[in-house]
Amino acid sequence: MKKVLATLVASIALISNALAAPVDDMLDADRDFAALAKAENVPAAFAAYAADDVRMFPEGGASYQGLDKLIERFSAWPEGATLSWTPVDGVAASSGDFGYTWGTYVFTAQDEDGETSSYGKYVSIWRKDSSGWKFIVDIGNSGPAPKKDD
Repeated sequence: MKKVLATLVASIALISNALAAPVDDMLDADRDFAALAKAENVPAAFAAYAADDVRMFPEGGASYQGLDKLIERFSAWPEGATLSWTPVDGVAASSGDFGYTWGTYVFTAQDEDGETSSYGKYVSIWRKDSSGWKFIVDIGNSGPAPKKDD
């Protein structure tokens, strides 16, 4: 009985580790995506990490599809504006090539009153192919500013 229990526990641990690896890889891709947006700029990061068939769901606007359309839309990115985000968690398929991440974001831009920030949350759906993880869907919506004690 002890051998059966030990084998069962070891099997569960192996399966858990196997399923955790794709999630960790996908979260790393999301973190790298955010780091590129900070290091270079937001339009370049979105162009680099979006799949050719990406579908975007911008808040308050119509959805659109395709990398070319994304690049066109991001060409009007406000000068000096930043978008930073922090992935919180994710889920990956057991196949290791599909999943989603979610997190929070801060958009900062200049307006007539100076610098203004808005906050929100997002979900990105990812697909892994021969070039690595690419997001195929991005959905964000605004929310309240984080509490000071968060």
